[in-house]
Amino acid sequence: MARLGSFAAPVDLPEAMRPWRAAGLDALFLPGGLPEPAQEQPASALPSSAAANKVPSSEPSAIPALAVACGDWPEPWQGIAVRLRAAPKIIITYASLTADVTGAADPARRKLFHSILSYLGWPQGTSLFWPCTDAFGAPKVARNVFLNGVLSFAVQHIACFGPEAAALAQALFPPGEGLPAVQVHALPAPEALLGLLPHELHRAVAALKALRLE
Repeated sequence: MARLGSFAAPVDLPEAMRPWRAAGLDALFLPGGLPEPAQEQPASALPSSAAANKVPSSEPSAIPALAVACGDWPEPWQGIAVRLRAAPKIIITYASLTADVTGAADPARRKLFHSILSYLGWPQGTSLFWPCTDAFGAPKVARNVFLNGVLSFAVQHIACFGPEAAALAQALFPPGEGLPAVQVHALPAPEALLGLLPHELHRAVAALKALRLE
């Protein structure tokens, strides 16, 4: 876990971390602590053109990094992360997701998201259900772990079902402020989607269907 320091010592933080410290975050679950400032490499240390243009292996190269990144995460995030087999392209979250992954799952919500994913037709592993709230009374920990998951998995999209999840994600990733390019998609809460006819449900999540996840 990396401490973000006090407001009296902003020079200790990389530029990209300062907006989150100003937003009230005290710590991030970053393996190895805060990154060191980039240093210029001597010309002799730069990779040759052949090495720089080497095509990556077809093996999922993100897996070792994910295993390291989730080392300090508390439950239920730890249990979710260790089951990953590929880096996700989009995170799905909603306020009651924590209950759904900690033994209090609502069958109706489970059926709802099964229907949504079937309609979206994304390849397996494209999406990750990542909680943004904590059932055990630690909202700051939940917010920090949610943020760290988005950064560790390097996703560019967050699908937020419900205003609570959308407000948290939009506060962490406000548009046009020099933060990582993460697009927050605000969608109706699961409770508002339950009972919709199939064509109504498809219309409600049409923005996700239109995404190009690469």
